[in-house]
Amino acid sequence: MRLGFIVNPLAGAGGPLALKGSDGLGLNAATGWAAARAALALKGLAGTGVTLLTGGGAMGEDLAVAAGFAPHVVHRPAGVSTAADTTACVEACAAAGAQLIIFVGGDGTARDVLAAAPDVPVLGVPAGVKMHSSVFATSPGAAAAMLGKAMCGPLIDIVDAEVIDRDAAGTIRLHGTVKVLAHPARQAAKAARADADAALSGAIPEVKAMVSAASLCLIGPGLTMHRLKMALAGKGTMLGVDVFAGGALLIEDATQAQLLALPCGALLVLGVVGGQGFLLGRGNQQLGPDVLACVQWPPIIIASAAKLAALPRPALLVDTGDEALDARLAGFVQVRTGPRQAMMMRIDAA
Repeated sequence: MRLGFIVNPLAGAGGPLALKGSDGLGLNAATGWAAARAALALKGLAGTGVTLLTGGGAMGEDLAVAAGFAPHVVHRPAGVSTAADTTACVEACAAAGAQLIIFVGGDGTARDVLAAAPDVPVLGVPAGVKMHSSVFATSPGAAAAMLGKAMCGPLIDIVDAEVIDRDAAGTIRLHGTVKVLAHPARQAAKAARADADAALSGAIPEVKAMVSAASLCLIGPGLTMHRLKMALAGKGTMLGVDVFAGGALLIEDATQAQLLALPCGALLVLGVVGGQGFLLGRGNQQLGPDVLACVQWPPIIIASAAKLAALPRPALLVDTGDEALDARLAGFVQVRTGPRQAMMMRIDAA
């Protein structure tokens, strides 16, 4: 079987920097995040005898060789790979007969793949800042499991999935659909509807009082978190992590470096990604393993009962990039759904 394997080596580099994507970042921004996640996904193809069609160097060749494959390079970038290189590589893979294209990146990379080969089935390995599209596995490990089943087990059905992306203003847009592997380990698309649950509005004052009493508090991204930030300070970012001290805004849209410079013991408040159930690993990569090791756990979690009931599986997902940490974070937590109301939900590794 001939598979395309394409890595965006800069994917995810913008997350720790509090950017909403990684477009336009130079080579010095590369962190190895995408490469490490790509290597995990490749484990699912070990011993299958597949032929990998890939891009030169960091676009896939280096990782494929390190994993023991003898890849066919169908496109070689002139320098640091760009979106145009992703498109050219996908087109070359399709022309060379790829039956499935595995790409490593985020929603921006998914858009490039859609533009280049809309009719070839794909599997996205999540490595970007935001992964709202339903073309991704829930984690690199889940991608490896899907690939292992697809190559060695019974045939997996092919279904259509949305490619969606959020612009700088926070608006989610549908860019089209592609064919993907149908498997429970594939994530759902980000739900775009606003959560205006009346009971949830009643929970905001309760959490506001807790944050105001805390010497230090980190509040994550999302519409519900933005409502809390507005209640506290009348401002704050909807797409980033803000730091509050005694209820006052201390750092808006903090980077990972700024969070690591804070004293340990901060309160952590998080929302839930609607339609997907992600708690960590989608749009809040500033909260990396080193930051999480220094905050209070479990966090205060706020989400409406309707949002929780609509999740594709009854669990909150974490994908921090550290599989051992994801396993340690698993367990049951309270989710505040209204004034003096809560539901117990399980945290699972994605």
